[in-house]
Amino acid sequence: MRAMNDQANITAYHHTGQGAPPGAATGWAREAEPAEPGAERPASGFRRIVAGVALLAWPVLEFLAFVTSPPGATHDPVIFREQDTKVQLSALLYLWATMAIIPTVLGLSHLLRSRLPRLSEIGAAIGLLGAAHALTLFTTDFYDLALAHELAPAQAEQVTARANDLWGFVYGMLLPGFLTHVGLYILLIGAAVARVLPWWAVPVALAGTIVPFLTVELSPLVQAIGALPHILVYGMLGLRVLRMSNDEWRYVAE
Repeated sequence: MRAMNDQANITAYHHTGQGAPPGAATGWAREAEPAEPGAERPASGFRRIVAGVALLAWPVLEFLAFVTSPPGATHDPVIFREQDTKVQLSALLYLWATMAIIPTVLGLSHLLRSRLPRLSEIGAAIGLLGAAHALTLFTTDFYDLALAHELAPAQAEQVTARANDLWGFVYGMLLPGFLTHVGLYILLIGAAVARVLPWWAVPVALAGTIVPFLTVELSPLVQAIGALPHILVYGMLGLRVLRMSNDEWRYVAE
């Protein structure tokens, strides 16, 4: 009723050429009044927590993926058939580790936005592009496992080799997946420059990336050693992010 009276008063003022009465407003306008000038929304901890947990989780998942991997550098159909459960579990762990890299990249990028904005954007773009392609690679484990169950070993190996030689797989999935490492190390170098991380963290993390490639012919347990430096570096940063207050996380990029 009060809103109707206000509207009637405004209409009357318009008809008499006086415009709207001072301070007059409809009920709708009162409901939509803005907040006090300078008032800020409370900082949310959701993105900070996601980034911190991802920084902790992805190297741990990487370690577990190596530990549960079947032996051998190739997808041997005989081994795959005999170790069906390990193949599937390892593939899922690799998939989840790569998924965790996405918020890891975004979290690292956030920490560098104020001091190294251009590097932050470049590293994030490359890292996210690489992670998106890397996610597609682990579906091949399930494909090769199905071949191992349904075909003779020689036939399964032939099909797998043919698939791995396709240019779409090599240049559209496999090689772009390595951009994940490029993006991560751009961001880690930026974090060292910005003193978010100590300088030694970059070569330690790099050693963790190189070890599995150098030990590809050895036991998965040996390859898993490469994940330990990642657990140290990214875990250290993840704990730091989780210990930040919401306001510290919000303003670190400003």
